[in-house]
Amino acid sequence: MHLIIGGAFSGKRDFVKSKWHDVSWISAYEGHQMLQWKEDNSSKAPLVLEGFEQWIMEDNNDAFKLRENWRIYLNELAELEREVIMIMLETGKGIVPISEKERRTRDLLGWIQQDAAALCKDVYHIWHGLAKKIK
Repeated sequence: MHLIIGGAFSGKRDFVKSKWHDVSWISAYEGHQMLQWKEDNSSKAPLVLEGFEQWIMEDNNDAFKLRENWRIYLNELAELEREVIMIMLETGKGIVPISEKERRTRDLLGWIQQDAAALCKDVYHIWHGLAKKIK
């Protein structure tokens, strides 16, 4: 698995498109559901997942249960017989949100990103269109 992380509009998608071709793309920004990858797992094309913060915002009332569910999903993704590329939005360097729900979403995303980074073979941080391999 590969983790591509960076701020909003930092060049994450362009980096993925330059490095991997003929991919299966599942994007929360286009209305796709996160677990949609389970429906058609017959493809061997690299799988790109993006929009984790959108999927997390759908249900983040029980942070610990949600994190456990995401650990299960990440482990399932790690066991797929195809390349998995996760694009995640870095939200930890900004202003701390005022609302409790937004803080919980930011915290959950940070925890899930840590879990993903631990499982990934490599991790790239994208900033201003420049990629730096950090793992």
